[in-house]
Amino acid sequence: MVVELLTKNFDGSYTREEVFEEREILFGDFMRFGVEREERRYEEIASMDKMKTLMDEYLEEYNLSSTNPMTLVFFDDAAKHAARLARILSQPRGNAMLVGVGGSGKQSSCRFAASMAGMKCFQIELKRGYAR
Repeated sequence: MVVELLTKNFDGSYTREEVFEEREILFGDFMRFGVEREERRYEEIASMDKMKTLMDEYLEEYNLSSTNPMTLVFFDDAAKHAARLARILSQPRGNAMLVGVGGSGKQSSCRFAASMAGMKCFQIELKRGYAR
């Protein structure tokens, strides 16, 4: 059923082995750099190398506009996580709980994914007198 839906709704033809065994399928709407959020197209990410190159461009754009620049390395798993986070955050009421040890990059990858999805990130800080 999944293979039939993929073939029907997306370009190309797919086999069961190709879909479930040979490679991971990743989709996103960020594969065209510089396109406005409303005009983005949700499509399959066919090339990991192209995705990593685009992520480097998004990171450069983020660093130019941010007061806190980030240096990130997009190895395969980090790039896949950022793509998944961008997909989740761009959905209506999209949210995710990131679990991991401190210093593993949860906050950085989330800030980067929000930036890729065309969103602004903010953080609530609890302080003395927070209720006022």
